[in-house]
Amino acid sequence: MKLTTDDVLEKIGSFGRYQIMLNIFFNLAYGFWWAFPVMVMVFIASEPGWKCKNNSTCPLTETISLGHDNYKFRCNIPREDWEFVDDFTSVVTEFDLVCDRGSLGFVSTSVIFAGFIAGSISVSSISDKFGRKLPLFVCGFFCCLFNFVSAFAPAFWVFALFRAIVGFMIGAYSIPMFVLTTELSGIRHRGTAGSLVWMGYDVSVMVLVGIAYYIRDWKHLTIATGAPGILFVAGWFFIPESVRWLLKKGRETEAREVLSNVARKNGKEMPNEALYLPKEERLGDFRDLFSSLQMAHKTLGTWLMWFAVSFIAWGISFSAPFLGGSVYVNVLILAAASLPGLPVCAFLTLRFGRRKLILASFLLAAVGAIGALLLSDKAEHDNSYLAGKIFMSMFVAKFSASVAFTLVYIYAAELFPTTLRNIAMGTATSWARVSGFASAYAPLLLTVHRFLPFAIMACLALAAAIVCMTLPETHNQPTKESLSPDPKDQTNDENRNTKDGEVETPM
Repeated sequence: MKLTTDDVLEKIGSFGRYQIMLNIFFNLAYGFWWAFPVMVMVFIASEPGWKCKNNSTCPLTETISLGHDNYKFRCNIPREDWEFVDDFTSVVTEFDLVCDRGSLGFVSTSVIFAGFIAGSISVSSISDKFGRKLPLFVCGFFCCLFNFVSAFAPAFWVFALFRAIVGFMIGAYSIPMFVLTTELSGIRHRGTAGSLVWMGYDVSVMVLVGIAYYIRDWKHLTIATGAPGILFVAGWFFIPESVRWLLKKGRETEAREVLSNVARKNGKEMPNEALYLPKEERLGDFRDLFSSLQMAHKTLGTWLMWFAVSFIAWGISFSAPFLGGSVYVNVLILAAASLPGLPVCAFLTLRFGRRKLILASFLLAAVGAIGALLLSDKAEHDNSYLAGKIFMSMFVAKFSASVAFTLVYIYAAELFPTTLRNIAMGTATSWARVSGFASAYAPLLLTVHRFLPFAIMACLALAAAIVCMTLPETHNQPTKESLSPDPKDQTNDENRNTKDGEVETPM
């Protein structure tokens, strides 16, 4: 009897020593290759307050920041009559991005997500054709390289271009990294692996806060956070290729070598039975995402959930400097609030279905956003209300969004077959990057109406919760390998009965 990858992993360790070591590496990689390059923008693209220098034309005596009634006053007086408060430097102070050029600071953040979109779409097909490792390590290297060299940009447009390239590389490697993490874990522990891999992101953000607090010069901060990640490219020599991808390519010998290594590290014995080779077929492409009503339903539902959770998570993150109080404390709270959600998520995925958990997290995110909205007015004049607003937005909404983000990643990886997984997740994360692009401007929405950012977040969370409940459950179900049903796939599909009595129909 031939064994599937899931069968073998159950025998040699579903989440043993080998998978834990792999998860630790990817935790560190996510920190240096994602958390640092993206979240550093909160500090290096922020605008410090300004104050008057010449009282004859500028009579204001206080420090003025974004959201203040007199914020635009400086645009009507000579440039030499006001100055930035000497607290930290950023691209705003470096390239004088004020008044007519004031939105460019937000542009330098949003172009990262524009790059995400291009990278996730263009490289996902490469990953399905040439394996997970190639785009992972090549794009990871260039991500760190351009993050580092952006500190030496001679003009703003050069800096923005480098950040867009960083975004492209993150979009290109992020899905192969996550897919590798989950594909080498057994059925019972896919949720655990997919949840714990994000802990490195939040820990790295907390470390970044400390680095940014002591390094106030934006160039030095960019160099300090960009250079170390290049060392992780050495992972090429010990991180394996996806077993499932190897088997889809008919490379059984290489797949067995990888699984034998997993068995040795886990202290288990590799089974002697032959490995099941999925039926050979063409690789999936974009058209297959809409090959049936059922597949179109999965695709569109996944896109909406990704769009919603990304806007909430990134919108709150990029609004941290403008919520009031210290930006360093706010970002630290963001990371600290998200961190407990990951082990909690890993625990809950062992016991509960994906849909119920995602529904609960989206509903809780909506509660947090609505609570922050209701407290916004009084928070401007009362520190206790400000603390309540920060709690509802950064603890309740951000915590819930972080849990939902992790669950949506896991859920999307399980909804689609191996031959279509990278294309499906690449397009889904592209919608997350579209909303991430928009979320970079969330602070500017405050100038339109102070309720607008949190109102949008609440509506998106509620819409995503409703859509989630219409999709099939994947908890403890075998991973589907093929687009078309061969006998083995049909057997797997028959096991996909949910607790509600739903059956996923083979495509």
